Amino acid sequence: MPPDVHALAERLKRDYERFSPAQQSLARYLADHLADVPLLSAHEVARASHCSPATVVRFAQALGYSGYPEMQRIVRRAQRPGLPPRPGDRQLGLPFSAEGLDAALAAERLALDDAAERLTSSGLGAVVAALAPRTPLIIAGEGHARTVVTLIEERLARAGRPVAAVTSLDPSTRAWLDALGPGGGVLAIAIGRESRVAQAAVSAARSAGVPAAALVDSSLNPLARSPLARVVPADSRDGSPSLVAMVAVAQALAGALAPIRARADLAAVGA
Repeated sequence: MPPDVHALAERLKRDYERFSPAQQSLARYLADHLADVPLLSAHEVARASHCSPATVVRFAQALGYSGYPEMQRIVRRAQRPGLPPRPGDRQLGLPFSAEGLDAALAAERLALDDAAERLTSSGLGAVVAALAPRTPLIIAGEGHARTVVTLIEERLARAGRPVAAVTSLDPSTRAWLDALGPGGGVLAIAIGRESRVAQAAVSAARSAGVPAAALVDSSLNPLARSPLARVVPADSRDGSPSLVAMVAVAQALAGALAPIRARADLAAVGA
């Protein structure tokens, strides 16, 4: 049994490939939302991770806990004091109790600070430095990631930068990966379980000896282990991830990767 939240997070990452598909979906949610676990019932976790409540209970037991409540207690020990109240808790018509309001605002501030950090030079600087001089730049991803791939491709193409989108492993699009030359580079996007295209693109980059960066929505994605990977956790709603944070990061990255003259032209237009 993982004795603390750090050991739990490490166990989820270490054994991820051994889990069943349902357990992998649950493990991804837990790894990226551990801070929320003390506030969520097994049914709420099941709904958010698209599995059954029984899977949540059995998964906690498979990890060595007596059940989901014990896993909650392990996570709660590491939490800062004053967790915000559950969304359904209301007093006097207010969304939070008076004593929970400060904690709720602090949690929102931390979330905003985290998102802002991903957009700064420290968050994206290494990725930009590695990919800025590469030509052509290949943007690769499938499924939900196609939205992000298309956004970056269109912005860089409008800025006059040679770029190619790979959204499947069909021969016509795979040809871009097979022909990857020494001057090229790869930006892989992986959201959810659909990451074959992103992984193929990174593998092609390694074979060609060129840099590959990745934007992924979970720390459990194998691509997250790359030095040039940036994790932008998704908020799952109605069975599909929210792309708001990922799109914000993608827009910032596309702007930074645009040619210097194109960036100056855009700044002049906005002035």
